[in-house]
Amino acid sequence: MTLDAIRALVEPVLADASAELVESTLHRQGRQLIIRLLVDKVGGVTIQDCTRLNRSIGQVLDEADLVDEPYTLEVSSPGLDRPLVSKRDFERALGEELDLELTEAIHGRKQLTGQLLAVQPEAIVMITRAGNVTIPLAQIQRAVKALRW
Repeated sequence: MTLDAIRALVEPVLADASAELVESTLHRQGRQLIIRLLVDKVGGVTIQDCTRLNRSIGQVLDEADLVDEPYTLEVSSPGLDRPLVSKRDFERALGEELDLELTEAIHGRKQLTGQLLAVQPEAIVMITRAGNVTIPLAQIQRAVKALRW
């Protein structure tokens, strides 16, 4: 059993739920195998989504008889503070407010906050207090969804 084989089984279940696999890990905790799947979708993942996906994915894994030892399946969201690193991460965050740290200043600033309007092949477009700003993906050092309380 490999993580690739698990991913292959999981992807169709996630696609049916309009969700995507963001990260997957496999590790041991004592005699138990832990299969951890981080999933996301446009608009975010709720606890109810995780519960439904955990049930569906567990059923698929059991039916495939892929895991031949005791295991625990953990399906969760990436968390609000997970950095956006891939173009697909940005696409899922469309319409949301982001905090960015840049490698080079744009309009005299290396830190920007704004709403993500578009994801282009090599850049993103955000609306900030200064107006619309196009930021090359290569200049983004760190990007996270803005947390406002």
